Amino acid sequence: MENEIENTIQNYETEISTYECLTQFRESLLNSIIKSLSIHAESNGLDAGCGIGFVTKLLAETVGENGHVIGLDLSKDFIHYAKNNNQTYNIQFIEGNVNSLQFDDNSFDWLWSVDTIWPGPKELGCPAENPLPIIKEFNRVIKPGGSVFILFWSSQKLLPGYPLLEARLNTTSSATAPFINGMEPKNHILNGRYWLEKVNFKDIIVKTYLGDIIAPLSKNDRHALNILFEMFWGESQSEVSKGDWKDFKRLCDPNSDDYILNNQHYYGFYTYTLFKGTK
Repeated sequence: MENEIENTIQNYETEISTYECLTQFRESLLNSIIKSLSIHAESNGLDAGCGIGFVTKLLAETVGENGHVIGLDLSKDFIHYAKNNNQTYNIQFIEGNVNSLQFDDNSFDWLWSVDTIWPGPKELGCPAENPLPIIKEFNRVIKPGGSVFILFWSSQKLLPGYPLLEARLNTTSSATAPFINGMEPKNHILNGRYWLEKVNFKDIIVKTYLGDIIAPLSKNDRHALNILFEMFWGESQSEVSKGDWKDFKRLCDPNSDDYILNNQHYYGFYTYTLFKGTK
């Protein structure tokens, strides 16, 4: 029992540490996106799928002292962390499920959701394979004239100089997850405009934002990229050639002489795609 408790604590700490790292890595781009949206001061919003609450805090800073933001997440651990590390008077954190929001109709001026409603199998951690019921819930809790902002990490280029290798790695199941064979194409994230139109949102805008990754890299950026290398391609050995796997390990192993992040001219990028609609 004692070992189980220790393992649970270690897993929790590792998960939180990963979220902290990746949140800091994306901070500049997500903050730029928030500032571009002209969210009104003194407005009330919902961060649906707030994780550890870092972006919720950025949203709360945007609405100011007379505004209010609720951060909602399914994870009790994330909500506990968010409450302990974002003690700001105009933020409230609560546990909740995006499939069935515990709010009255027309409760919010806007709703923000980043990297939360990825359609896919529940065994991969997705809230649903069909996103439309969730979008309907979002529509229900937004006031008439209010806005929804749905964002997804949509692409990346992380292996400069090795486009063919990266292209082949990106065909593997870990790189395309949670989208899997047999899923409806309309449920892919880049069909977010269709989702919003289907649920009767108006004045729909789609925009992709780019985040630069430029050497010299900070310690956190290097750690974040190592996490991403493993997340996208670390389970791909059985799906690529022996040569490609060898090259991946050679380039992405921090102990390798050819470790790509040691390149003083390193440049990569990633993108977030925004779908905005008005009720």
